Amino acid sequence: MNFNDLNIFINIYETGSLNQSAVNLGYAQSNLTARLKNLESEMCTRLFIRKYNGIVPTRSGDKLYYFAKETLQNFEIMQKELISQGKSILISELLLNYDLNQEQVIDIARDSVTIKKTKDIPIESVRNHYDAIYSFQKIVNLRGYKEDKKVLEAFYLSSASHDYPDNHQFFVNCDKNCPFRQKTLKEFSDTKNIIELDSFENIINYVESGKGVALLPEYLLKTKKLQKWDEGKREVSYYLYE
Repeated sequence: MNFNDLNIFINIYETGSLNQSAVNLGYAQSNLTARLKNLESEMCTRLFIRKYNGIVPTRSGDKLYYFAKETLQNFEIMQKELISQGKSILISELLLNYDLNQEQVIDIARDSVTIKKTKDIPIESVRNHYDAIYSFQKIVNLRGYKEDKKVLEAFYLSSASHDYPDNHQFFVNCDKNCPFRQKTLKEFSDTKNIIELDSFENIINYVESGKGVALLPEYLLKTKKLQKWDEGKREVSYYLYE
């Protein structure tokens, strides 16, 4: 016996017709008849009696019906519980995109992901419990977690299809705690051509469209129409708390 046989049996029981069940389930009627005979043989009992206007369940058929319904319902509940056993994750937009494209540890189909700005992650980490916290900032006095310092590689990237004049613009995130912003401002503190944007995706879109340059994760060279503006590799630290 398997779950598919139980599902077939339930459909036959509820329709009272092999023909209608064959239509509902997309089987040939002869196939359903054979499956039903195999089930009766396995159970060592007759489950239905044929009559001129359809089939009628026996007492054994009634008992098996309630057993099958409960079994399949319990199986469905178990499936949902197992699917929902993902991790609760606190992360910034940039680090989420980095993981999805590079590390591929987070399963967005199962995990419950909360996205916050870099500056808000330390505060949120003490308000609610998370199975994993990704942060560009080192979170002080965070109890119950193991800290793992990691590094991602970044370059100043520009559009692959545009040339830049000497007075090109640099794009940075308006979040003052963003390490990409901090590194850019430190390296180019003497330029007035700094433009603040409110999200990681906006920065990428502006750079890709040829409007300027930004310090961005290296993986974007594979996924976007971008190129290295210079060959200087920058290492950006971030922290994983689990």
